[in-house]
Amino acid sequence: MPDRETILEPLKRFFTAFNDHLNVDDHMEFYCNHNTAKTGDTFLRVETYDSDKLSRVVLEEYAVRDQMRGCVIMALPKPDNNVPIFFFQLGGKGDRSIGVLDIASLTDNIDYSPLMPVHEKYSRLLGLGPTKVDWLTKCCSPYLLSCQYDRLDCDLYIEAMEAYFDVWVEHYLKPGVTIDDPGEIDRTRNALYKFKYVLHHYDPAYGIFAKSWGKPVADAFVYLECHDDPGYRPPRDLQNKLKMWDNRELGVIWSEDAQRLAMAAPEASQPDLRRRLEQQAADARLGIITPDIYHRFEGNEETAVRTR
Repeated sequence: MPDRETILEPLKRFFTAFNDHLNVDDHMEFYCNHNTAKTGDTFLRVETYDSDKLSRVVLEEYAVRDQMRGCVIMALPKPDNNVPIFFFQLGGKGDRSIGVLDIASLTDNIDYSPLMPVHEKYSRLLGLGPTKVDWLTKCCSPYLLSCQYDRLDCDLYIEAMEAYFDVWVEHYLKPGVTIDDPGEIDRTRNALYKFKYVLHHYDPAYGIFAKSWGKPVADAFVYLECHDDPGYRPPRDLQNKLKMWDNRELGVIWSEDAQRLAMAAPEASQPDLRRRLEQQAADARLGIITPDIYHRFEGNEETAVRTR
């Protein structure tokens, strides 16, 4: 497990390199701690900022029961900007590390050629192949550097983070432009929602923090990361969480609330309803069906389906 000095190093380097871009007028801090003689220390420390082309920059340090610790960096673009997400995590337990490093595009026209040689270099030096974490494939790029509870050269991984960061700034952030097309903004907003939804519904952190401090505190943590999207909702019910509908062929998933809307239709009609809406979402280049998307595609026909 990386020591605390190693965990803090990426946060320090990112902040040093990027602090001139951060708007301290929209700066929030969150800290929560739970400590018992039996479980040890579980804490979360989060700072968030906004920036010129970014809706939210998240810097996070956490520890779980004195057995696991880590850090997370996320730079999330505004939906009317074509900048991709910068996403980094380093942590671990015992002698096993967790690593996530990616530049995740929210549009389908990104040029990844500046990143490709950097990915090739560090995937070879670090000995990392394709990710073994299924949910990461739903929200990350083909150039993800991922380690899941395996041995990892943390110093080299932090070096890779800096190389990815340089590519992100020089080739994507600086030349990033405002999107004028309303349809493209809608697709970017939907892709941002999908990224956040997958992250908070698949990653175990939300459940761990809810168990330690209660769901309202875990929801507050999610709010800090996602309040720029007023339509975003954290996981509803950890005890009765639905198995997510996921059409891998079309690359479309369902939010829990949208899924419950579809499940309210007569059972016999649900398979056709699901297929039709997933195809419409894919045709519109939308990756997640939210309640808004559900109502947009279903329209008045939803009432007809329920009353047949």
